[in-house]
Amino acid sequence: MTLEEFRYLVDIKRVYEFEYKGKNYNLRYGCDEKGEYLRFGEQFLETNYYSVGEFLNTARVENSFFKDMLEILPLK
Repeated sequence: MTLEEFRYLVDIKRVYEFEYKGKNYNLRYGCDEKGEYLRFGEQFLETNYYSVGEFLNTARVENSFFKDMLEILPLK
């Protein structure tokens, strides 16, 4: 997946799930008193990110940043 494809998924708020090394990861969306957020992480261990920039700069899959793994993640 490219960065542009990822940003499009976020723009349309499409749920994204994938498996990496036997662990399931989810990207979902929501809203709370702080505003809209992206919720990402291993199943049941998700973290809220309040901007795409925050997400891309801090979200991790194992020991790698999510943004560094985009090339190997399938676009579903």
